Amino acid sequence: MKLFIGILLLTYSTMASSTMSYTKLKHYALTHSKILKSQALSLQITKQKNNIALRSKNPQLNFGISQYNPDMTSSQYGYTVTASQTLRTQSYIKGIEAKTLAKEKLQSALITQGKATYMKTLEKRYTEYVYADKLLLLLKKEYKLSNKVTTIVKERYQSGSENRVSYLRAKTETLALKTEISMIKQQINRYYHQLLAMAGFQKNISIQKRFIYKVSSKFKKGSKPLAQKKILEAKKQQYASQIEMNQNSFQEYDIYAGIEKEPDQSIVHLGISFSLPLHHDRAQERTLAKLKMHQIELEEAQLSLDINRQKRMLKESIKELTIQYHSLKALQKEQQGLTTLLKEGYTIAQGSLFELMRAKNKLLQTQKTLLQTKKMINDQKIELRFLQGDYND
Repeated sequence: MKLFIGILLLTYSTMASSTMSYTKLKHYALTHSKILKSQALSLQITKQKNNIALRSKNPQLNFGISQYNPDMTSSQYGYTVTASQTLRTQSYIKGIEAKTLAKEKLQSALITQGKATYMKTLEKRYTEYVYADKLLLLLKKEYKLSNKVTTIVKERYQSGSENRVSYLRAKTETLALKTEISMIKQQINRYYHQLLAMAGFQKNISIQKRFIYKVSSKFKKGSKPLAQKKILEAKKQQYASQIEMNQNSFQEYDIYAGIEKEPDQSIVHLGISFSLPLHHDRAQERTLAKLKMHQIELEEAQLSLDINRQKRMLKESIKELTIQYHSLKALQKEQQGLTTLLKEGYTIAQGSLFELMRAKNKLLQTQKTLLQTKKMINDQKIELRFLQGDYND
């Protein structure tokens, strides 16, 4: 007997351990998600593009041959060899280097933002899945109760103590609950597969269905640098690099050297080639970059205002929702007591079916609102954590 009980406990613990908590699911997603891996590769791509932008151009070599035959009797030959190299001005080189660094910083910030958005979406999808599952359990419980009531009404209708309208009303509500249960099951199936695909799972797994955050007006305080701010800062550095790149009237120049061999002489060529600033000196490019930098500064200021306001709104909303949740808890307790009394009274033919149905429906609505409130608290805590930069690790 003891051996049998031990085997049952071992089997139960094994089954329990096979159910994956959200913490484990999140860890798996961070390790196996194709979305995050793709985002991480974008930084390497940017670095390779920067290497291409920083490299010097290859030199050019020109070779030619000439035939000299002034008197049409004998021919002599000559040749020309010229080599040229495109060079960049010092300010242009510094500007390109600054631009490549800014691009890396921008891409890094975009990866951080992508990861934070991914984590926020993962938590919201998991919350939707948990909410739908808990709603299903609630509806199943209500369906069981409604079915019992319908059975009692049917018996009383068949015995002649209840009219057909009451029976059909009870039966209709039970069927409506059955339909709603079927719809929720479809939603759960959709949320489940969306969640697994996003987390990178190839096979089906059992997921623990528990809200991530507790019902509480308390929340983690703190504010890490947001990716959006880092993105704007990197863009501003890019525009600053454009000012540096356009500091001179020309960005590149060519130097060349060559030798020209003729039958009676040799000529050596040395020279330089660059554009003349007759029509513009790139002042418009510098002005444009400065205007864009100022535009970014305004966007940074507005972003700070928006984020601070959103955080304050979310904190106040979480407090109000927490108060609402506890009020609904108290209301649910009272409604449960009333529904139980009315059910007992109707069972012994001393109560009104109408009152029982109304109390039962009000209780169900309160339970649904209670569940929705818990979900809203979780959703808003997720949003608050996103705005605080908690997903930027």
